Amino acid sequence: MIKILQLSAIIFAIALAFPAAAATSSVTVPAVPAVNTATNQPELSVVERMRGITQVNPRKWRIRSGCINSNHVRRIRFLDDRTAILSLLGKKKAVLTLASRCPGISKRGFSYVSDGKRLCTKHTRFTVLGGTYACKVGSIDPYVGLEDPPELKEYD
Repeated sequence: MIKILQLSAIIFAIALAFPAAAATSSVTVPAVPAVNTATNQPELSVVERMRGITQVNPRKWRIRSGCINSNHVRRIRFLDDRTAILSLLGKKKAVLTLASRCPGISKRGFSYVSDGKRLCTKHTRFTVLGGTYACKVGSIDPYVGLEDPPELKEYD
């Protein structure tokens, strides 16, 4: 039942995004919204939940003008040659993206040079250990993870 509702929500979202394709499609979307039995209120569709996402305020992650105080950074872990996850104090995370690809930084390790006690988009550079190539920070953005609703976790 949940899979059918998910599929219906996806088809409905596609129909909203591409109205011309929806006119030629033979797939129908159910008009009756699902009801949450615990609260007896209608559940929001995927599109309605996406509209409810608001802009994230970087100041809550202590990111100001593209900079973050290095005292607030607990760990830097590179996922690939361009993207790193910063673990911050207060169980928050930020995404650090390099301006260009920095080959080997995720496997060999890194050192960084900054102007003071901050990681900044304009002034901080990362260097791969054992190499001479310096990679400039392109952006630092808040990381917000998405979670599945509890019903999906129980049945899948």
